[in-house]
Amino acid sequence: MSCLSEVIPDHVVEFIQGMLPERTALMQRIEAECRAEYIPLVEPEVGQFLQVLLNIKKAVRILEIGTGIGYSSILLASSFGTLKGHITTIEIDRDRYARACDNIREAGLAELITPLCGDANEVIPSLVGTFDFVFMDAAKGQYPEFFLKFWPYLEPGGLIVIDNIFLNGWVIDMTWPERRKKTMVCRVRELLEMLKKHEGLLTSIMPLGDGLAVSVRR
Repeated sequence: MSCLSEVIPDHVVEFIQGMLPERTALMQRIEAECRAEYIPLVEPEVGQFLQVLLNIKKAVRILEIGTGIGYSSILLASSFGTLKGHITTIEIDRDRYARACDNIREAGLAELITPLCGDANEVIPSLVGTFDFVFMDAAKGQYPEFFLKFWPYLEPGGLIVIDNIFLNGWVIDMTWPERRKKTMVCRVRELLEMLKKHEGLLTSIMPLGDGLAVSVRR
């Protein structure tokens, strides 16, 4: 299990996670490594929700911002089934990028996932083609910039899922435990206001994990 939410009651989180199917040995190992090394990781229930969305949407061109060591990339790719889908995923940390490549190969998904190493602000403008699904779980203080970069690449009817928009509840109350967190909290709140007012998007906030913003391009 991952750590419990700071916002959603513990017994609710435990119940939801208890209803999830068993993860593979590879995924359980990656989860354990992320917990031990404090590497960002989507909550298991968030991962399951992503797979449900992908099965509904039948998305085949996915952009992921924030690869980590490959956990969510593997989850997303395993949702393709018989569809001929592909994922482009961006990670700025070179060590995590290398480990993600190894994990993706171990999962047998190297043909379905293209990992790119670099700053998403620089990588996104160089991408070719459009996407019908974008998942963002990267540097929270750069969420507004990332959104403005990938928005032109999102197809009509495309989905955007953004993780950790509660930030332990700080974004809800606009409080932060230390001064260096203030910019991150304010930037995530700025993104949420952008999504709310954006005429080209329909957005819903989901109390799942540490908060999800789910948007569809009109």
